[in-house]
Amino acid sequence: MSHLARVLVAAVVCCAMLGAAGAQTAPPVPEPAAAPVPATPAVTVPGQAEAPAVSEPVAAPAPAPPPVQPVGPLAEAIAARLAAGLATLDVHRQPDLARLRQFYEGRSYAAAWFADTGAGLTLLPAAQSLRQVTAGADADGLLPSDYHSAAIAARVEATDPARQAELDVLLTDALMDYAGDVHHGRVPPHSIAEEFALVPPAIDVAATATAALAASDLPSFLAGLAPNRPGYLGLKRALRTLRAIEAAGGWPRLSEDFELSPGAGNAAVRVLRRRLAVTGDLDAKLPVTPLYDQAVKAAVQRFQRRHGLEPDGVVRESTRAALNVGVAERIVSVIANMERERWMPDDLGPRRVLVNVPGFNLRAVADGKVVLEMPVIVGTRVRRTPIFGSQITSLIWNPTWSVPTKLAREDILPKLRRDPNYLAEQHIALYDGSFSGGRVNPARIDWETFRDINRFRLRQMPGAHNALGQVKFNIPNDFDVYLHDTPHREKFGKAVRTFSSGCVRVGNPMALADFVLADMPEWTEERRSQVLKKGETRLVTLRTPVPVYLLYQTAWVDDQGLIQFREDIYGRDAQVIQAIRRNAESVTRSIGTAG
Repeated sequence: MSHLARVLVAAVVCCAMLGAAGAQTAPPVPEPAAAPVPATPAVTVPGQAEAPAVSEPVAAPAPAPPPVQPVGPLAEAIAARLAAGLATLDVHRQPDLARLRQFYEGRSYAAAWFADTGAGLTLLPAAQSLRQVTAGADADGLLPSDYHSAAIAARVEATDPARQAELDVLLTDALMDYAGDVHHGRVPPHSIAEEFALVPPAIDVAATATAALAASDLPSFLAGLAPNRPGYLGLKRALRTLRAIEAAGGWPRLSEDFELSPGAGNAAVRVLRRRLAVTGDLDAKLPVTPLYDQAVKAAVQRFQRRHGLEPDGVVRESTRAALNVGVAERIVSVIANMERERWMPDDLGPRRVLVNVPGFNLRAVADGKVVLEMPVIVGTRVRRTPIFGSQITSLIWNPTWSVPTKLAREDILPKLRRDPNYLAEQHIALYDGSFSGGRVNPARIDWETFRDINRFRLRQMPGAHNALGQVKFNIPNDFDVYLHDTPHREKFGKAVRTFSSGCVRVGNPMALADFVLADMPEWTEERRSQVLKKGETRLVTLRTPVPVYLLYQTAWVDDQGLIQFREDIYGRDAQVIQAIRRNAESVTRSIGTAG
């Protein structure tokens, strides 16, 4: 059982004990008397005796439970403050009033953070522990100001019940917000964009708050709510490293726009050496000379590999641009990726396929180890590949391709106007209205004047020419995207591979097929070859569906502990940051200066 599961079980037990205690002290409620219902007039059937009227008792509705009565000045003050609302509190993030009312009603408005020592009310040590945890929230890429730090500090020394009530409520709301934020993220993915379709792990923050208050070590309890996956922990270490670099002054910028290559000797190489030394790509103990020697070339190659660039050891435009991205911007990227990591399920499955869209990479994982890796081609900046989790449920050998209506209108129709034989050359059949309709001869249509191609459906027949190649991997989703082979293998040699219309083209489709068919030994290589050779379309339903995740990772830490960065090809880092920050000023203040 996971730490979080044990915590929530404890919370349920605790609530059950509280309920039992309440049942022992509550006065018995008398059972309501049954109210008589007037008899329905009998219907007399000729030849039969009249049936006697029957009056059936119907229980009266149970009376509503009496309202919870707070006991003591502080409980009364909490009830009054919640009844009046919290809009006037000087907080950065508005408290969740409905959630707080439910929480406090369940405890008869008793304070959560104060104890009566006999000599008066005393703030519990857990309050200081919570303040310390939320003050360090930036270690998880969160904003300490989101957890009412200033408003809580202004009330810590309060002695009057009204201010103490506000303090208690603010502490509880901060605890609930922090628990939810660190566990499943600051904002729901779908609220940012439709193509953000991951479903974060659910958590009952009220039950979690109850369990946290009962925990003997509140900081350890809250630390256990954050993801414990290597990907998240690596980003957390990277964030700490980058903030230390920022605090030390960051790294220098290459101002010259000319090419730097081995053998060069000028002042720009000195700047390059200092830049590479800051991030550990070049040994910082080496002298800062103007010579572009083999040590500098190796350091440039290391940097290029960490940024998904061609590792040729030469500083051209793309490498210079990556070198000149500031440390504050890299920090923002890490924070955005930590947020997306929190959207991931707690359990990804023992066997899974992970596609990193901006990394143009697919990895197959079995029992925690990467057993297969390959390049992929993803959607263009206009037809972007979405992010979501699903399962590979089946594959199709020799698939046909049903052309989406948008592609038919935007891509194929212009090609037909240039070349009326395009459909025949691409082995695409034209159907009237639907695929169950009759075939249409495209040679009889004047494509130069024709406009409504979507009155037809287009299907490309299987074969070497087919856009899906020899195999398609079906993954149920709302975007009609999938993984598939491609006949255009030459594009895998490009560094930036944004060429598809949203689907993912895989570099080694047969190896991926072997992975997903691992528990179906009847699909031998010989049998597969026979099916492919015949050219027949064949659907294979997987005996065990394989989880698949289409992810957007622009920053991560690899197995060697190196921080990897990739270009934010779709601008999704900015979307995430804008969603979790209130305004541009808070972005500058809380991220740009604090890291």
